[in-house]
Amino acid sequence: MSTKNNEWDLIFIGENDSINTQTIWHAATLARSRGIQERDLVIIDWPKDPIVCCGLHQSLNQVVDLNFCKSNNIPVIRRVCGGGAVLLDSNQLFYNVIAHIDSKIIPRQITALYSKLLEPVVKTYRHFNIEADYKPVNDILVKGRKISGNGAALLESTQVLVGNFILDFPRKEMTRILRVPNEKFRDKVYKSLEAGITSFQDELGYIPNRDEIIDVYTHHFESILKVHLIPASLEPKTLELIQQLRSTYLTDEWRFQVAQRGKSLIHKVKIHASNYIVEGTHKSTGGLIQVICEFQGAVLVDILISGDFWIYPDLILPKLEQHLRNTDLSEVDLGLHIESFLSSNNCESPGTTSEDLAQSIHNAYQNITSSS
Repeated sequence: MSTKNNEWDLIFIGENDSINTQTIWHAATLARSRGIQERDLVIIDWPKDPIVCCGLHQSLNQVVDLNFCKSNNIPVIRRVCGGGAVLLDSNQLFYNVIAHIDSKIIPRQITALYSKLLEPVVKTYRHFNIEADYKPVNDILVKGRKISGNGAALLESTQVLVGNFILDFPRKEMTRILRVPNEKFRDKVYKSLEAGITSFQDELGYIPNRDEIIDVYTHHFESILKVHLIPASLEPKTLELIQQLRSTYLTDEWRFQVAQRGKSLIHKVKIHASNYIVEGTHKSTGGLIQVICEFQGAVLVDILISGDFWIYPDLILPKLEQHLRNTDLSEVDLGLHIESFLSSNNCESPGTTSEDLAQSIHNAYQNITSSS
């Protein structure tokens, strides 16, 4: 590891292969953890062509219109951090901040990490006279409308923040890539996006020069974090990791891992009088929680948890599902049961509490009791 914590690498990629905009930060984070990249780093790039990128915990089949994307040659991939499905294109400018957990500059606690690393983003928008504000946990808003999407992950021993400056947003195209029950609902989604998301174009009536945005952002990043960004290139072994991950990202095993994890549930129907497969949802501050549960009486026999909420470590959900199997809801305080698991595994779930997770399961169970 580098002993000069105030010197960071600045990796300027510019226009990038769309899939590699996601594999690059994944690979670089692993490379930093493994000592391939010796310094913490910032990567700047944007996608050449449109791509649909889903959150780690989402079931692609449930949220994306895969047939539409296939017929329009829009790749659909899964990133290695949480959040929701989004259509990414060349009008989004990405910043990826990657730091080893031993960093003296970046906080370990996830809410503190967001607060510190999003300050340069807010300052950048304000430089262009856009009155942006940081709203915990990970939003940057202009008069209540989101103008930047952000997520974070801990991979091995390295943290990463991924985010974007929204130059312009393809609302109409975004509504087409989502799986919705009917066209009336699609219209509601469009109105929701119109009311909830803004951009440089919307706020200013034009898009500032991309190089100027990058220069302003890197200036504020150096000033606020008190680091020096040094132009650099990714190491050859990091480039190899990018290509390896690209191959992985294109496999069904990677893309449909949530559905595969719960395939025995997804394809089941009511088994007999006391066994039911039911769905439940609950909207927490941190996002939507979706569960598919199998109950035998009040016993939770099996469960699949998905959604666009955030939880760290990122790969903890399968372990939580295992922990919950064979839990008798009539004998256990489910919220405390989940809280015990989260605490013992040093989990953070900003905006989503153990009670939120428990409520999604209770909502599923109520679908049985209300129909009995």
